[in-house]
Amino acid sequence: MKRLVIIAEGDAEENFVNSILAPHFNSLGLYNGIQCFKIKKSNGGISKYSDVKKDIINTLYENDVIVSTMLDFYRLPSSFPGKQTAVALPTHLQQVEHIEEKLKEEIETTQGCEFDNLIPYIQLHEFEALVFSSINGVDALFEPSEFNRKEMLQVINEYPNPEDINDQPDTAPSVRLTKLIPGYEKVLYGIDILHQHGMPTLLDRCPHFCAWITKLESALRQSDL
Repeated sequence: MKRLVIIAEGDAEENFVNSILAPHFNSLGLYNGIQCFKIKKSNGGISKYSDVKKDIINTLYENDVIVSTMLDFYRLPSSFPGKQTAVALPTHLQQVEHIEEKLKEEIETTQGCEFDNLIPYIQLHEFEALVFSSINGVDALFEPSEFNRKEMLQVINEYPNPEDINDQPDTAPSVRLTKLIPGYEKVLYGIDILHQHGMPTLLDRCPHFCAWITKLESALRQSDL
């Protein structure tokens, strides 16, 4: 079985992969090493595509490896393949899928070969969208006086798919969380909340995320044949 390496943009995503995704894959018998590392020139964000590309290419040429990414669509640099042409597509999901496709295509074109072991993933709209999958994790970690539970529930009920929460500067998932939970810190609280949610809830509520996990599971199983 091949190793799975996920290239992410920040500490929270790295922690998520190591503490939530890795146990999930292990529970399915997919044990052969699941690793995550941050983009080398990232400080919790991406400044340009070339930095991501370099890390992806370097990893692709390692032995027995499946390579994926976990990058936020929100504020994704305009230099990313497909970012400029994606705006013509009618939905954000279509835009993200277009960018994922073009990212793989651009790397294969510049390297002159196909990479069946590359599975790009762009998170709609950002990592914090997963927190809105349920109220349970927030209830478990915070007292009612520590967050605006009523408005938190309103957002959750308004967006049955939290990936649809939009990417405007004043309404993005991360912005909403800092307003609803004073003192919220992505790295400190985000992973604990998602632990409380559990993978079944995340997979049920977030279809693009679920599709990614399904692709990774399939790729790992096929590599064991």
